[in-house]
Amino acid sequence: MFGYVRAYSPEMKLCEHEYYRAAYCGLCRAMGRCTGCMSRCLLNYDFAFLALVRMSLVGETPEFKKKRCFVHPTKKRTEMIQRGQLDYCACASVLLSYHKVRDDLADERGARRLRARIALVFMRRMHKKASASVPGLDAAIACELEVLAGLERDRCASVDLPASSFGRLTAQILAYGLEGSPAAIARQIGFHVGKWIYIADALDDCESDRAVGRYNPFCELWREGLPPESVEDIRAALKRELMDAELGFNMINWGDDGRLRGVIENIIYCGMPRRAESLARGGEDGDK
Repeated sequence: MFGYVRAYSPEMKLCEHEYYRAAYCGLCRAMGRCTGCMSRCLLNYDFAFLALVRMSLVGETPEFKKKRCFVHPTKKRTEMIQRGQLDYCACASVLLSYHKVRDDLADERGARRLRARIALVFMRRMHKKASASVPGLDAAIACELEVLAGLERDRCASVDLPASSFGRLTAQILAYGLEGSPAAIARQIGFHVGKWIYIADALDDCESDRAVGRYNPFCELWREGLPPESVEDIRAALKRELMDAELGFNMINWGDDGRLRGVIENIIYCGMPRRAESLARGGEDGDK
């Protein structure tokens, strides 16, 4: 994942912000526990979001505890204590990152390839632990990423095809181990959030990819640069994916704790749209 799925904290209630930060800290702790301390370097907000969505789908109620960690040794911070969805997302994050690094090793050149080679050395042990914890997910991720890699090798002049491939991958990750209605809702949300992430990342990297000749669907469609009318089409596509993801969120039984719903709604209705608008303008979002 790429770190685009984040909350917009100025629009959050204080209790929701504390809840969100506690989930992020809990995911960090889960990664250290499940896949080793080094795996914490892979921590990102995308998988914190996926963990919160899965918690809402299965009705898990977390506990909280104040703890110190090596990043914040002087002051205790509230941490989410929940060994279900946080542990799962810790493992899933490592598996996806591992296969992304393998793809970089195969496709990149120069310094990027060297970084991938070094990273892979440290990630093999993490990958082994994660794949043992969530049987079958590693193969599913590898299979869908191979489809995506094929589209990229062929320099597919379409945004929807590679975005849909990444959407299917995200849907599999979000729905893993779920059954019935929760699984169907997870696939709906995962597919469209995954497509949104791919389109946002392609837009973000468009000019840097063009400069070095790296594959990017927007560069294949517009070789001389994005015309102004295309940016409006991309805005509309990003908005449409969020609207389709919203159909899944509307089917969730949120329970009594409004903080979880508040955090997820902030991400969907504030954080992601603001990030998309920032990318469309060619700038950076100020709330990192």
